[in-house]
Amino acid sequence: MTTQTQGWLAISTEGFATMNAARPAEHLIKELVQNALDAIADGQSGHISLRYGAGPGGFEVECRDNGSGISNLADLRVVYLTHKTDSHLKRGRFGRGFKEALCIAEQAVVVSGEQQLEFLSSQGERITREGPAADNGPGTRVWMRMPWPAETRQRLDSYFAQFLVPQGVVLEVNGVVIAQRPVLHRVESNVTTELYDPVSQSWKKPSRRTHIHLVPTRDGEVPTIYEMGIPVAALEWSVPYHCDVQQRVPMNPNRDAVASGYGVKLHVACLPTLLEQMDAAAIKDDWVGTAGRRCDGSVQKQIIARAFGENIARSVPRMGERHFDEDARDLGVQVINTAQASGGFRDMLRVFVPSAQEVVRRDEQAKASQVGSDGFSLAEAMAAGDHRLGWVERQGGSERVERCLAFAVWFCQQLVDTCPGRQDTVTGRLTLNSQPGTTLYAHWSSDNVLTLALDQPCFWHEPLGPQALRVLIHEAAHAMNMHHGMEFREEVERLAGEASSLFLHVDNIRRSELLALSSIV
Repeated sequence: MTTQTQGWLAISTEGFATMNAARPAEHLIKELVQNALDAIADGQSGHISLRYGAGPGGFEVECRDNGSGISNLADLRVVYLTHKTDSHLKRGRFGRGFKEALCIAEQAVVVSGEQQLEFLSSQGERITREGPAADNGPGTRVWMRMPWPAETRQRLDSYFAQFLVPQGVVLEVNGVVIAQRPVLHRVESNVTTELYDPVSQSWKKPSRRTHIHLVPTRDGEVPTIYEMGIPVAALEWSVPYHCDVQQRVPMNPNRDAVASGYGVKLHVACLPTLLEQMDAAAIKDDWVGTAGRRCDGSVQKQIIARAFGENIARSVPRMGERHFDEDARDLGVQVINTAQASGGFRDMLRVFVPSAQEVVRRDEQAKASQVGSDGFSLAEAMAAGDHRLGWVERQGGSERVERCLAFAVWFCQQLVDTCPGRQDTVTGRLTLNSQPGTTLYAHWSSDNVLTLALDQPCFWHEPLGPQALRVLIHEAAHAMNMHHGMEFREEVERLAGEASSLFLHVDNIRRSELLALSSIV
């Protein structure tokens, strides 16, 4: 004799309960509120009342809503069956949440419309009883008695106080309305979601355009990822905001952790909005670097500028006698050691920030170009009769300029003559500053041409003054080192000593010339 039964599998309630026994009470009760929120239609004024606490027979939970209700209560007994059309704008997945809470319960009642379904125990066995009920009004009422101690109430109070209640919905917990919290920023972005595909019978993770609400945290709160108002998992960033995603969030089966990499996607979406209110220290946090390298170029440039400043260069290794980092610092540039930056910042710095070598070479080329194109002799200035002649007159006339330039050349020649090896003879030229943002005092070429800026008064009004002598000693040191590395600094120190000795031991003829030079000021 053969028998036939419907379906292939039967679900053990006790086995299902064992699978969910370790889940926190708040996560199970959250499922009831989640279903209530999903039952409220768009544009409807929703009202959800949640009550819980120790009762005569144990810990009781009741959740009421004024949503769409349940058309067939018997379907609540079937695991993984749901009549909700799957949508990434709904929180529930296959109606699992109610069943997961139910299998833990000692007793339960669900009322929707004029239907009632009771879940009871009789003679040690679990049974269900379905029948008519007095009109419950719109929506659904779920009541459960749970095997939890009375102190569970404090945990639930703390948990549900964190909810971000959606607009148009009133959430009342034990008679207290959970206040809606202000949304400070609304970010629109394509973000991964979760959707069941009935054709392939599998879960897909497509990207959908959605809004992300940035809600300020309160004292003691940890920034958290929310799914349409329900807290999901910690959000690992340093800004005081919760991230409330207005679509389904991809999660693990227990729905208490987000999919790998999802948090970074939220960081990328929100970072451009948050940058303006972040200080330099906050912008240097690792999460900003990780997210920043996935943002567009304009955002990356803003990150670099806010974190490190505008006038910066990447450090480069020392190249023989040349140390470009030191040369760049002499130009007032902040040198960033990318080896000490996290991966994201290191990538952005390499793309958008020049190396110290590039900065120094560019400065040298600009000055050489200025000297080469704008350099002139005093005779050329006098013959041309253009604006250069005006500068000559402004600095005291051709005689003074000629004598001051001759002194500068003589002085540098005396210093260069102390250098080892054969050196080119020092000659002198003039130039004027013509490039905006660049101030040139003097320039020394590789063939020992000293060029002085005619518009810098120190050379013409105080040729023996500390500023003019400091610049001349600096320039003469380039006869041995065209860079500004350690060897150059040592050469400057050596030539400073030579200059002091020079002034102490000049012959009487040269001393009289120096006095005469000094007297023209």
